[in-house]
Amino acid sequence: MDLESELRRAMAEQVAGTTAPASLAADVKRRHRRRRARMHAAAGAAAVTVAALALIPAYQSFRATPAGNPGTARPANGGPAPEQPERPPAPGSSAPPSAKGEPGAGASPRSTARPAPGGSAEGTRKPGPGGAAGGLPGWIGYVPDGLTAAGPCTVTGGAERETTTCKWRGSPGWLEITVVKGSGLTGPRDLMTSPGLPGRTSVRGAPALTADRPGSGRQISWLARPGVGVTVAGGGPVESRLMRIAEGVRP
Repeated sequence: MDLESELRRAMAEQVAGTTAPASLAADVKRRHRRRRARMHAAAGAAAVTVAALALIPAYQSFRATPAGNPGTARPANGGPAPEQPERPPAPGSSAPPSAKGEPGAGASPRSTARPAPGGSAEGTRKPGPGGAAGGLPGWIGYVPDGLTAAGPCTVTGGAERETTTCKWRGSPGWLEITVVKGSGLTGPRDLMTSPGLPGRTSVRGAPALTADRPGSGRQISWLARPGVGVTVAGGGPVESRLMRIAEGVRP
């Protein structure tokens, strides 16, 4: 007897008393169905994943630009953002002019103020309530109503002694304001032109002298600062307002 016959006999003796259960076929079919269900579920999940990955580029390319922020959306490939076309103006409204190509585009529309000739850095200004008609030099704060400038302020003298004189005339009388600049001024007495004994007062804390003018009128003289003297003179009803006028002179 050969080896193959011996093995067949041994196997037959081993399984001779063994019988298959009655549910063997049903168990095989049930396991087969479970295996097919798992395979179908795995295939469906893979298909959903592939579809989602394919839709991402399409969503990026068709995504709408946010309202109020034109031209900011960029393509999905990272290229430069396309320029948005200009929208035509609505019917009945005029389109605003473009800043490109206009003369002086980018410059400030506000013009630079220049001081008026013969005035201070503030130029000339119109007086407020109670002021005179017309403009005033920037260093004169108040002139009574009814007075009109007799002409532009005049400047005489040289570098050592310069005199600026402004005059007004009108129904309230007359007014004259004189500013003298020079290194030789030592006090208000250097500005007095009246021969009589002057009276003493002060203008914004600075010592001042008062006196009657020859003929008519009255004057107040003081040093606004070292080397700068001021005389305010007036006649008629203006005399009662000389101190207020003097307080407003700041050369």
